[in-house]
Amino acid sequence: MAHVGGLGGNAINPDAGGIRPPVGEGRAVRPSSEGAPRIPNGATVEGLVLGKDGEMYQVRIGANLMNARSSIPLFIGQRFRAVWDSSATPPLLRLQGADMALLSRFTGRDQQIASALISRGLPVNDEVIWTLRQQWMQNGGNPSKMGALVELWARGAAMTEANVALLAWYMELSPERAMSIWKKIQDRVRSRKFDSPKELLAALKEDGDSEILDFLKAHALAGKPARRGLDPSLSLAPAWWPVGQDDGGPVMAKVSFSSEKAADRHIWWVSFDMDGNFLGPLQGSVMTDSKSLSVNLKLEDASRIQAVEDNLQALRDDLDELPFALQHLGVGALSRGRRSAETRRELDVEA
Repeated sequence: MAHVGGLGGNAINPDAGGIRPPVGEGRAVRPSSEGAPRIPNGATVEGLVLGKDGEMYQVRIGANLMNARSSIPLFIGQRFRAVWDSSATPPLLRLQGADMALLSRFTGRDQQIASALISRGLPVNDEVIWTLRQQWMQNGGNPSKMGALVELWARGAAMTEANVALLAWYMELSPERAMSIWKKIQDRVRSRKFDSPKELLAALKEDGDSEILDFLKAHALAGKPARRGLDPSLSLAPAWWPVGQDDGGPVMAKVSFSSEKAADRHIWWVSFDMDGNFLGPLQGSVMTDSKSLSVNLKLEDASRIQAVEDNLQALRDDLDELPFALQHLGVGALSRGRRSAETRRELDVEA
């Protein structure tokens, strides 16, 4: 399966989902513009998990949708890099050689923990394994809880039984289901005026809709910033945010957060991914130090870049209304391998 990010905190930062040259394994191919690509057995592929049905995953590789199994669990919204094994039907996304070698160092429960870490590109070492093993045992040792435990650890959140259950449920939500819950929340907001978020939450509790309350609690957990040094936009389960409707139905953005201190200032990043009906797959990042703002938009379909550039002034006018000095607003082709470095350069924290 999937290698998202890198081991030991060193992210791979893959380009937009497609078929990439493998490192020492198989052959590389390019997506075909005519129907689904014929992927050679053993090729390294990159893509995005769109849905899940039992052990089957719906994935997007390049511009193509297909079904596949995976050698270790994936979650909806996850980006992956894996070896394509077409020796069976349906095909299998399996670990790369380096990941398999690392996984072979562990046995039993520790191997299950290592698998959950590898699938998210998180550091795999004895200290992290020991911490998660203790928490897993305290939560009953149920294999279905491991993914949520790892997500909570990566955010520095309490790994309680309640949090594990909430986040495990949230991670299985489809974009459509998340949108339907958001719609219920929006309907309640429109039904009356609330003077503060606290008052709104109190009203939602009085309504007694347990699904809304569970969703908001889990949403808050998924929105917690990742531990220092981790890239949540590529490795962790995203928080689902509604961004509107298009001809194809509801549009949801997968949003991740991170923060760190640099030059005696706190810096915050918000990264998001979405699939637009007209623009196609789009990734964005927003960075601020509470004074300045840097915004980047990256499109997988380079032919749509000009359409966005033609409307940048309207976006700039909207951003100018915020209490931040806009230092950078850019649009370009999606290239995840350079995103983090570019974003850091484009915000002058000394200004």
